[in-house]
Amino acid sequence: MGATFGGKIINYRRRNKLTIQDLADRTKLSTAVISQIERNIGNPTYIVIETLAAEMCITVSELLRGEVTNAELILRKEDRKLIYNEENRQIAYTLLTDSPDHNNMDIKMTYLYPHCETDGGFNIHAEEEIVYIVKGDATIVFIDEEFILYQGDTICILSNRKHKMRNNTDEEIIFMNIKNKSNY
Repeated sequence: MGATFGGKIINYRRRNKLTIQDLADRTKLSTAVISQIERNIGNPTYIVIETLAAEMCITVSELLRGEVTNAELILRKEDRKLIYNEENRQIAYTLLTDSPDHNNMDIKMTYLYPHCETDGGFNIHAEEEIVYIVKGDATIVFIDEEFILYQGDTICILSNRKHKMRNNTDEEIIFMNIKNKSNY
């Protein structure tokens, strides 16, 4: 936990005009525990952290996340890495978002080589996914339907829908996948 953890509790109390006693009453935590947390001493249990996050109407990860500078949110093209699935080198990915701790979005660029499809048969996600076709014509395949998506097209894939992308062409296709990580 960074030094900002205690500061977030102090800021929450000040914004809501709460004393340490008020916060203790609302969370059923002791004033001593809250005071220690605000001074960044001690080692609160997960239950304590979860209780404070719930009171503040934020996630535990938001409460524990350190302050991030704007410069840290930039991911330079030359710093992105091409990621291959070792079992299927006919598809590659690059993450377009920086550190997973800095945002709630997962955005990746996918490169699907000619006459290939995405890994492992059908994919299924608990979260919705947006796919944007950057280059080429892709085929989105559901269990009993297929649709051709052209360059510039977008599709929203609802949660728990089995799907895969296929490249039936002689050219590489590129598409972006966008998902909210809060449901992972």
